[in-house]
Amino acid sequence: MDPTERRKQRELKRVAAARQAETPLSPADRSEQDARVVELLAKNEDAMLSVVAKINQTYEQKLHKPAPFMTFVFVGMQSTGKSTIMERFLGAPLNIIQEGTGTRCPLDTTCIHDASCNEPVCTLYGDELGDSEGGENLSVGQVFADIVAHNKRLGQEDRFSTVPLRLHYRAKSVQNMRFVDTPGIIENLSTGRDNRAQIKSILVSEMSKENTKLCVLVEPKDYGTNTIIRICDETFGPSRDWTRNSIFLMTKFDKQLEDSRSGSKANKFFAEYFVNGCCPYLTITPTLPKEDLGADALFDARRKLLESADRIESERFDIWKRELDAFRNTNDDEDLDTRLADKLGFPLAKKKMRAIMLEDTIKRLPEVTASLRSELAACRDELAVLQERQRLTDPRELKLIVTDMLHSIEARLIAYLDGDLSSALHYPEYLQTLWDEVSVEDASDWASKPLNFYTEKEDDWRDLMADSKDLPAELMTEARFLGGKQVQRAISVFKYTALGCLPDPDELKDLVANTTGYMGGGLKQENWEHALVEITRVLMHRVSQPGVNYIVKHIGSILRRLFNLAMLDVKQGKEKSATYKLVPPAVEAHLSSEFDTMLWDIMKTAAERTHYSVEPLYTTVNPGLPNFMPASGLDQMRSYRLDADGEYVLVPSQKDTVEESWKEGFGRRIAALMSGARQAKEFLKNEFQTKVQTKKTFLPSDRSSMIANEEVDTILRVSFEYLVALQELVLLHVEFQVNHYLYEGFKTEVHQSMMQIGGNADWATLVQPDLSVSERISELEDQMTSLTESLREVEKLSLKL
Repeated sequence: MDPTERRKQRELKRVAAARQAETPLSPADRSEQDARVVELLAKNEDAMLSVVAKINQTYEQKLHKPAPFMTFVFVGMQSTGKSTIMERFLGAPLNIIQEGTGTRCPLDTTCIHDASCNEPVCTLYGDELGDSEGGENLSVGQVFADIVAHNKRLGQEDRFSTVPLRLHYRAKSVQNMRFVDTPGIIENLSTGRDNRAQIKSILVSEMSKENTKLCVLVEPKDYGTNTIIRICDETFGPSRDWTRNSIFLMTKFDKQLEDSRSGSKANKFFAEYFVNGCCPYLTITPTLPKEDLGADALFDARRKLLESADRIESERFDIWKRELDAFRNTNDDEDLDTRLADKLGFPLAKKKMRAIMLEDTIKRLPEVTASLRSELAACRDELAVLQERQRLTDPRELKLIVTDMLHSIEARLIAYLDGDLSSALHYPEYLQTLWDEVSVEDASDWASKPLNFYTEKEDDWRDLMADSKDLPAELMTEARFLGGKQVQRAISVFKYTALGCLPDPDELKDLVANTTGYMGGGLKQENWEHALVEITRVLMHRVSQPGVNYIVKHIGSILRRLFNLAMLDVKQGKEKSATYKLVPPAVEAHLSSEFDTMLWDIMKTAAERTHYSVEPLYTTVNPGLPNFMPASGLDQMRSYRLDADGEYVLVPSQKDTVEESWKEGFGRRIAALMSGARQAKEFLKNEFQTKVQTKKTFLPSDRSSMIANEEVDTILRVSFEYLVALQELVLLHVEFQVNHYLYEGFKTEVHQSMMQIGGNADWATLVQPDLSVSERISELEDQMTSLTESLREVEKLSLKL
């Protein structure tokens, strides 16, 4: 075994081992291997073009992308012989149409030389072909008939199409080449409808694809009068730009032969072409005497003509060159410009175009091979996602996945409330200032949703929050919080605002006398105490009832938004996140709706129980309220205590003793509580007995028979002082109730009932089979098969070579 054979065997083992282990070669190894493949393919042009055709077909038919390898786009005026030039590449008539129809769509053709094909074998496909048209392993006659039928149909519809037909033509008589024939442009509008705008759109569409090169067919007349040059300028920009990416063929040059009988005349004719960077190949194609034949007769006549085209063209140019030589020898004329001498005849143009295409193909093949692998990897990734999505259309599978998802959401919600740094870092857009929270709550659908019969007054609190200014910096209203800290700030701001909006009893001054009644309890005396109770009840109702509703909705809005964040969070970079992303939108909408229902029920319960807890505090009045200490009446308010002899004795003025007694009482309480449980209990019982034996005067007992204005002022003053003390107690109760029934209640309910959100779903109704997913899976599998076959063709060829 020589070194070459041993190297081949090692390469075979290496590729086989990589395939068996499903471990791809490293990028460096891939690049090295691709370079070796290209080097080998360059030595076997037919094999390379066969692989190129397969890859192009994969891109166009399966991936629905432009073919990656270079293509020549034929462009010319109508009847300049574009279709004939294309047929000379093929060696067979394929795009011939009866008079009046013409080529009406691009024909994208790949010619493949195959020495084993005694008869041409064709593949034709296109998105606009009829159901019975196109296919694989077609004869030239079948392809001819299908193309004719398609162009006739477009003619009957009076339109041109940018959607190409794609032809793979394999034969032993053909040269490897790839090109696109486009419809001819009408020059004389009197001979047909103006199709220039439509043809320009086709040209722009074809040239917008990567790796395209123009093949411009110019007519045998002066450069300045060649309409196709002007059309290209209008379509592609200044000629200095597009000519660099073009090759030129002057068709029907036999029409110019009579005026180019000398080298000087020919050189003069082409001088302007040369100045503008255009040095065309000169072609002469024989024509039929008439083409109004039946399809079969026309096909046969064209086939015979094409078989003789190269010979006839060569003879005509040989005659012309002899005539030029004779004229030069006789008249001492110029030689034909050397730039033209090498461009006489279609075979030279074909050879040049083939060389350009092969050079580009060899250069581009490693990049395209790598792109195939990338496309294959992308298809595999997408297929895995879609298969997982398809799995979610099974109600039983979906229920299991959603249950796992809800467990994850529960954990995230509790983390947010307990304080979670990672969420604050990953989702800065979810952090909110107090004013963000207020705006979200105000704009939500829950703002107007009845929580109870106090809802209609909630807007008073929203107006109050909107008008709030100069809130203490300690409340951190501008800080951006997430989770539990938002709830803490909301409660703190609520308490501060509630204290600031304490109603002024003076607004009821004109009605106070009315609330004292008459003969209450059978006693003819002004009932000031009843007036104070009524004032307290009415004013506290006005503040506390809508206030409790507002804080419940404010916190509910925060919790509701956290659920949305949790739904997003569980899909990002965590275990099963990729699967959670595939949960159908209808299921997510159901989960959100069920969560909203659960949260709303918690809010209703919290509001109801908070109202029930707070209402007793202001429907009765207790002068012994611990923090009720009227600043304006400390001297007037007298307290009496029962002494050891059973007599009430006056207690020293609160004004004189309040600070001292508070300090002494606080000290005795601390000492008792620290001396042990038995002593502490004894102290508390004694303290309670002392309070029971202490009596207070609340309102003066000396009263007019009909209440006077100054007496109304006294009632209002004491009412306000009592409301101040009571408001602090009410807010303390509200905080306890909201913390317990709403905040902690939410955490408890999330833990106990989160799974019921998914358990109550009608999965069969929520999950409808998505036919587009099944179709896309089938399409991806088809793409992967074609991509794999293309890569194997490259690999097999490299191993064979």
